Amino acid sequence: MNFLTLQTHVLRNLGNRQLGGDIAISTLVKEWINSCYVDLVTTGKFPELNRFAPIPVPTLEGKDSFLTGVGIDYYSYPTDGLTITALYDVTNDMPLVQRDMATLLKNKDLQPGKPRYYATYGNKIYVDPTPDSALYTIQRLYRKKVTDAVLIEDIDVPIIGVEWHEAIEIGATYRGKRSLGDPSMEKWLTDLKSYIMSHSEQQSEEEEDFDGGFSISL
Repeated sequence: MNFLTLQTHVLRNLGNRQLGGDIAISTLVKEWINSCYVDLVTTGKFPELNRFAPIPVPTLEGKDSFLTGVGIDYYSYPTDGLTITALYDVTNDMPLVQRDMATLLKNKDLQPGKPRYYATYGNKIYVDPTPDSALYTIQRLYRKKVTDAVLIEDIDVPIIGVEWHEAIEIGATYRGKRSLGDPSMEKWLTDLKSYIMSHSEQQSEEEEDFDGGFSISL
């Protein structure tokens, strides 16, 4: 699959949904695809990569913090952030529990207080309850954007074997589901792990010394 086909498949898996606000879903899909692709080529051992120049391994894990504002229940991602992986209330020494966006809105606490839950949608982080008059320092762990994208043009094709292109699609869909707070994200994570496990065991006679193990950063 080329880059355009991967984008089309991932958008279809996400229900061809669109986002409001200042960021396009198509931009995020490209980032999710490249993030999964970089994971595969930097943690898996592919014989075909020996014929190409090494792909630089970027630092993909980020951590920072922000201060809540009174009456403000949403905050932007870090400028280099792709996906939020965890939030921690440093002030009260407690983690925030992630919910999908629909659940967060349905159960939203009408009384301000210290945030206990969060959901992500697009490039925003929503917290519940809405912060009260106290100020809370929230530490966030996140997945960084891939700054050196290895798939750029629509006609670009991943240099790993075609049997792994579907893993890129599944992994990018999982990242999208998680970023959009979709509760079906766990299914896609399970599918990704199963796909990697089943395909890592399929080696040709020419590749008997090939270690197909992976440690995918999700």
